[in-house]
Amino acid sequence: MATTVHFMDVGQGNMTLLQLADGRVFLYDCNVTEDNEESVLAYLATEIGEGTKVNVFVCSHRDADHMRGVKKIDARFPIQRVWDSGATGTTTNSSEYLDYMELRRRVGFTEVQARRRYDYGSSRLRVMNSTSDELAGDPNAQSIVIKVEHRDVSKDVTQASVLLCGDTDAVTWQHIRTLYSDSDLSCSLLLGSHHGAITFFDDPDDEQNYYTSHIKAMAPAMTILSVGDNAHGHPHPKAVKLYEKYSSGSNKGNKLYRTDIQGNICVVLKDGGGWNITKNR
Repeated sequence: MATTVHFMDVGQGNMTLLQLADGRVFLYDCNVTEDNEESVLAYLATEIGEGTKVNVFVCSHRDADHMRGVKKIDARFPIQRVWDSGATGTTTNSSEYLDYMELRRRVGFTEVQARRRYDYGSSRLRVMNSTSDELAGDPNAQSIVIKVEHRDVSKDVTQASVLLCGDTDAVTWQHIRTLYSDSDLSCSLLLGSHHGAITFFDDPDDEQNYYTSHIKAMAPAMTILSVGDNAHGHPHPKAVKLYEKYSSGSNKGNKLYRTDIQGNICVVLKDGGGWNITKNR
């Protein structure tokens, strides 16, 4: 079976649905609002089936736009386990935070660690977080970073992959770069960090140059931005230009898609290598 990755259109937030080769279903973040609830739940019902269990909900970090509506998801698609970074979020008294923590206690959780990998048939999830104690006070910096790989198990070869970056920034990636080789970071597609914020490239210690060592190593064919109407200036125009510059392009020449423009974006990582992408599925 293929590995399928859905970058869902959930407005200013993130929700990535993973259908793994052994049939497991993972959700990397969620952002269910009053405005999008009907469409988001309908999309899940269409793609995985009404009432299907979500094997794991991965909360990249405990910001509201990455866990909003998890209670509504669980009511329709029962969540069996939570993966968590262990980092306290910034809005601990919000309803989103309280709902998430209640779910975490009820179904059980795993605090995932860097350098761990999990194999599910031809699908492999590699956890690639920062391990720096210097970033311990920053929930964004401690986002769970996951590389989703579709593999030829018989040859132990990765055929296509997607890198999910949470809200990590340039400083975080300087630490991550010390843990992994360029081949580890190389990916077919990249979920752009923090909804296209410039912080992914902005090194506070260098006012002249943007940090690009990480994306050069990633060398994605395409970048996907999960973004909606917001007051933060996301995506930043300079970040968009940098993502386009360092994405090589699909076989149709596309370098960057945005959920606020393209809608739901479905990527199929195929047996035999390569991937197909569809929009508005």
